[in-house]
Amino acid sequence: YDFSTLYTNLKHDEIKVALRDVIKLAFRHSKCNYISVYDKGFAWVKNPREGTFKFNADSLIEAIDFILDNSFFSLGNKIFRQIVGVPMGIDPGPFIANLTLFYYEYRYLDKLYKIDYFSARRLNNTFRLIDDITSINSDGIFAEHVKNIYPESLVLNKENIDDSSAHVLDLNINIVNQKFIVGVYDKRDDFPFNIVQYMSKCSNLSADTLIGVFGSQLIRFFRICNNLDNFKSRINIMLGVFIKLGFNRNILWRKYRHLAQKYNFTGKFSDLRELECLFKESNSSDTPNT
Repeated sequence: YDFSTLYTNLKHDEIKVALRDVIKLAFRHSKCNYISVYDKGFAWVKNPREGTFKFNADSLIEAIDFILDNSFFSLGNKIFRQIVGVPMGIDPGPFIANLTLFYYEYRYLDKLYKIDYFSARRLNNTFRLIDDITSINSDGIFAEHVKNIYPESLVLNKENIDDSSAHVLDLNINIVNQKFIVGVYDKRDDFPFNIVQYMSKCSNLSADTLIGVFGSQLIRFFRICNNLDNFKSRINIMLGVFIKLGFNRNILWRKYRHLAQKYNFTGKFSDLRELECLFKESNSSDTPNT
């Protein structure tokens, strides 16, 4: 599931009510009166030291209300004040959105536990990261309750067609023979046009930096994929792009070989000969070894 336009749809009144209750809940559970803010962190305290920058529940609520009520942006020679939605581009923006959703989830589950304990327990395997929700083995329980959890201003879309496959963040997950098959998902693959994803060899960035990007993606693919076919497919796509951008296949091969040894690729995929063949194939578009 995915919220469409989460940041722009939340009403300020809804946010204020939600964060007010969440802040009071946090202070109540902390059993402290203040949050002291330091250069390298914060702490819940009952009696802050003199001169320490601090919030109590009321002053923190007031600070958040001020942020929501005083979010301005300019367009040409005009200045506008945002009156709906989470202010985007500010540090607390993701936290405001996340805690607002948490408020609705906490409030609903607290009630559900009292009237339908079984259904509430089935929702324990439902997880959310900001605006992406994944529900595992809920047997449709989440779909039954979701309309009662969040406010009408938020639209939640079901992304997957059936319950045997789903795109979760950058994961492509399929259930095959009662096993999870995990590969890399990149929504840019579905775009009907070409995009600039990696920098050309002729850019102003150093060669080591550009090859480092290739290496970091190799590691990401390796950590995500739990089967060789998906791992090989992603490497093949990326390798073709880098070669078209002017990189030499042998240099990329050396980078792959170094990382394969360092991160023990063979510990996860026992036979890597198919991958090695990708790098050793001759290609007329390869540039000289520089």
